[in-house]
Amino acid sequence: MSGRLLVSVSSIFSDTRGDVDKLVSTLDAEGIPVSLLVAPHIDGSWHLAKDKATRAWLEKMRDDDRPLILNGFDKPAQGRRAEFATLDAHEARLRLKGATRQMDSLGFATEVFAPPRWQMSPGTLEVLPDFGFRLAASTKGVHNLVDGTFHQARNLSVGEGFGAAKWWRRGIIRAATRGAGQGNSIRLSISGRNLSDNKTARDFVAAAVAARDAGATATVYPRLD
Repeated sequence: MSGRLLVSVSSIFSDTRGDVDKLVSTLDAEGIPVSLLVAPHIDGSWHLAKDKATRAWLEKMRDDDRPLILNGFDKPAQGRRAEFATLDAHEARLRLKGATRQMDSLGFATEVFAPPRWQMSPGTLEVLPDFGFRLAASTKGVHNLVDGTFHQARNLSVGEGFGAAKWWRRGIIRAATRGAGQGNSIRLSISGRNLSDNKTARDFVAAAVAARDAGATATVYPRLD
């Protein structure tokens, strides 16, 4: 996976959809595709099944060949423990069963899984193949669940349990530029909740463009294998 650029956005729901759409369009113009991390529930109050407008937007994204990645079952708000960080295999199976059933029923089946905040327990990793997942992304890299290989690539995140202040964003730009220049793969992610801040959105785009200009080839998670 050397030299790849993977950009993703999470926390996609009614309040963030417009800002996420703007980010996707901005990065499209730069030739950088975006993977969309989607959950059937967010914060226990928002339900994808009840949000017709967000479903319609996701259907358009899917039909435009933009990858949708399962991002948990009931995606927690910032400040709570990440949903799949410590689950044993039994509990992970129950949550994955509920999440995949709901996403499949809505027409958003996917073979890629990324837990909230990228924090994935060994129990979760163990049961993912039973639900037809091919790839799983964690804080440290991407697991190929078909052949058992692991592609190391640390994730650089903005918001959602990670930093979003100016100094943090500048650090991510530097890390993305330096890593891409060394031939490393760069994974960048941002929470849709942070995109309403224009400076944050601008700096995130700058990090992606800098990594691309430093030599990383932009792609999306499902195309890694």
